[in-house]
Amino acid sequence: MASQFDRPVPARVGMEAAKWDMLGDRRKDGVVPLSVADMEFRSPEAIITALEETARFGMWGYTGWGDRYYNAIRSWMKQRHNWEVQREWIIRVNGVVQGLGAAIRAFTRPGDYVVIQPPVYPHFFDCVTGNDRLLAENPLIRTKSGYEIDFEDLERQLSRPEVTAMILCSPHNPVGRVWTEKELRRLGDLCLKHRVLVLSDEIHSDLVQPGHPHTVFASLGEEHAKNCVIGSACSKTFSLAGLCCANMIVPDPEKKARLAAEVERSGCTTFSTFGTVALEVGYEQCAPWVDELMEYVYGNYEYLRDFLAKHFPELWLSPLEGTYLAWIDFAPLEPDGEKRAAFLEEQAGLFLTHGAAFGAPTFERVNLACTRTVLAQALDRLLLAAGRSR
Repeated sequence: MASQFDRPVPARVGMEAAKWDMLGDRRKDGVVPLSVADMEFRSPEAIITALEETARFGMWGYTGWGDRYYNAIRSWMKQRHNWEVQREWIIRVNGVVQGLGAAIRAFTRPGDYVVIQPPVYPHFFDCVTGNDRLLAENPLIRTKSGYEIDFEDLERQLSRPEVTAMILCSPHNPVGRVWTEKELRRLGDLCLKHRVLVLSDEIHSDLVQPGHPHTVFASLGEEHAKNCVIGSACSKTFSLAGLCCANMIVPDPEKKARLAAEVERSGCTTFSTFGTVALEVGYEQCAPWVDELMEYVYGNYEYLRDFLAKHFPELWLSPLEGTYLAWIDFAPLEPDGEKRAAFLEEQAGLFLTHGAAFGAPTFERVNLACTRTVLAQALDRLLLAAGRSR
């Protein structure tokens, strides 16, 4: 039975779309970039209808938010993640990256070290160094079955007195891990032991596969809740990144006040009317859409997995537990990042996100949030460029 996600969508060329228009003259006919982490799917129809009604109203002044906004977040977190959120914990921000930067400024000092776990979302590096803090890296361990946390090294990093915060990516972009409650509790206990604050980016929390439930870090217990800041957004869930609607959720009152003050000082205090409406409608009405989305994404992952096994068995693909992002080690095909980028873009006509930005130069990240037809065409381009036959 055909899925709504099989329907072709027009290219977003000329719409100031980062994924498309940044290609410039490099874009070739028929090429869909599988790079930037937004979807090539239309948002849920209920959201589109609500935004059309908002647009027709014709006046979009400064935006506030009230009970409906807060209740939508609280209800979604309870139903999807079994987490009871209080209204007074929520701070509105334009994006989780903005919130992480504000948290780093609010809770650490220039010259402090912040732990990250590469290969990881490139903006984590920037959030730390761009705010005059220093990086303490706790690289993930790659195994045959995926990635694991190196807890021995993590404790070494956390025990350093100059380390005052840790950015946790949960679920993890780009490796696709959904950390188990046991793993998160062990990580959280170490951070409590060494008085290191956890800044948990949970923007992909809704995008998990059956058998891999997301555990909100703050739901581990009162001690852990008081030692964390949670970054949350509807942008990945419903393809709404351009509407700039995210929230930092801080259960500890003193920390919430400090972060709210830093967000206020940043000057980013104007928010999108359309983002407010989209969040409310998405969280209130669109849970079935998300379930179907993740089933479709996993079908794309299986198609990619089987294709690589048949035609490129030397390449390693990370198992997908969460996100809509695939993570592939291209070292056996071309270990040099610059040469591989040239091959992919100039010969295969493929635009992926290169692993060097994540701290893993032999890897490529592939966005699976596209129609299966587009994914198949992209992989056929790779096959042709590599001189391999079906």
